[in-house]
Amino acid sequence: MCDSDSSDGEYDGILKRALEVKMPDNFDPNSIPQNGNEYLHHVIYERSRCQKCVTVDIDRSKFKNKQTFRVQEEPIMKPPPRNFLPTSEWQIEKIKDFTDFRQYVHSQILEGSNITSFDDDNFIEKAKNETPIFSEITQFSQSCKITMLRIITNYLDSLQPGESIENKLGTWIYAILTLLETPLSPDYCYSLRELARKCSNIRSNLPENTEESLYVPLNLYICIIAIYFNQLDLSD
Repeated sequence: MCDSDSSDGEYDGILKRALEVKMPDNFDPNSIPQNGNEYLHHVIYERSRCQKCVTVDIDRSKFKNKQTFRVQEEPIMKPPPRNFLPTSEWQIEKIKDFTDFRQYVHSQILEGSNITSFDDDNFIEKAKNETPIFSEITQFSQSCKITMLRIITNYLDSLQPGESIENKLGTWIYAILTLLETPLSPDYCYSLRELARKCSNIRSNLPENTEESLYVPLNLYICIIAIYFNQLDLSD
């Protein structure tokens, strides 16, 4: 619907004219519509009295004692030593390698059972002492793989300053990231973000003269989560 007297152009573009309605010169806003045409006259009249943008001032003080949910802001991460930070070229190369590897791995996965549970009580010891077996890890469901990642993330809290992620544990992280199906749910994204933040904290607590083998894997996990899984605010 569009009244023929409208000249502000607000109905040009995506709002197309449906009906040609001309407002009468003797229109009485207090009258009761007797037919469809008169009803449209009243609609046009009421629309002309509405502001295009309406705001309201809210007294928020009365809600302070009734708040039931609070959003916890993520803590600001401590920056690592500058010599630990990867270059843009390095990150581009690693994302390409990861993408190619993911494509290859997913092309080799056979349709089969989708295991929905595992021995989570003993998983961290298994991950610290054994590398993942392709035929085994590919059979687990998405939720199982995320749970594995959460267990690993929680374990990282036990590392002391100067310690980093063990090689075998790192292979589990890389394998799980490789096998995750996208798009991820917000809850799964949160789990990835927690892992990246823990890796960043571990890296920040390494001494400046530490060996590359301790911080380069951390750079890799942060890079994959930040860039490949589109959590760009966490990128280096």
